[in-house]
Amino acid sequence: MSNIIIRSKLFYIDADGALQASWYLGNADGTSVAKQNYYIRVMDKWGANTIFLNILNDTFSTIYSGEFMNSSFHEGKVNLYFNFMRRLKNAGKLVVPVFFDCPRGDSSAKYPYWIYGDRLVPFLRIVTKALAPLADGYVLGIETHRGPTITDQRGLSTTEVNAALGVIKKYAYRVDNEGVRHNIPVGTHEVGDRMFSNADFKGVETRNHPVTQGDSTPVADMVAEVSGIAKRAQAAGQPVIVMESNSSEGAQAKAQNQAMAQIDGVVGVNCPM
Repeated sequence: MSNIIIRSKLFYIDADGALQASWYLGNADGTSVAKQNYYIRVMDKWGANTIFLNILNDTFSTIYSGEFMNSSFHEGKVNLYFNFMRRLKNAGKLVVPVFFDCPRGDSSAKYPYWIYGDRLVPFLRIVTKALAPLADGYVLGIETHRGPTITDQRGLSTTEVNAALGVIKKYAYRVDNEGVRHNIPVGTHEVGDRMFSNADFKGVETRNHPVTQGDSTPVADMVAEVSGIAKRAQAAGQPVIVMESNSSEGAQAKAQNQAMAQIDGVVGVNCPM
């Protein structure tokens, strides 16, 4: 029996016929209100109810006018992100901000932030509190297992991820008009079965490359991988959301998603379903 409550649409075909990832529609260089509104229509077409929306990518996404956490906010990019969240909420969608993107960049990046390690925790505090009125969840980062270079594959350690999730959880709540506190769930997006004690849910990317190997991955293989992860996650009391698996919109992707939706402990998959 399916327990799916999260239906996302990470990959989509834009108005020009190009494959895009919806992670970066909030405030990336080149995004626009028109592109955002087009994507809301894509969500409606495919029955998607959730978007995972990145904030920082050291190649094309920032919310600062200059140096990370040492300059004013970029008003245009901040408004683009916030107003998109508001329109998504008005359209009945769930919005899950994603703070970071991996692998870790360096000082040569266009918008470096990983190199300012002492500023990351204050950033999490500020942004978590600012987005709490609209956020339905938080994800620490895209592929936090992934390292900075081909020769150095270390991403964030389990200790680092847990510490960051702990910071987010301190501020991931809102209080309603009756004074009741509502905690906002916090999780991760990774390949593999690493578990984090401070996470409320486990976000999964399957091991196959979603674009080049999505359709060639047998349904049974994808199900076996996610079933193993879900078993570990259930033991930790964490539901599983399959956030990234196949960029295709065809019959194979639909079969994969439908099969993964039947796995005990899985509460979210991509569309099509």
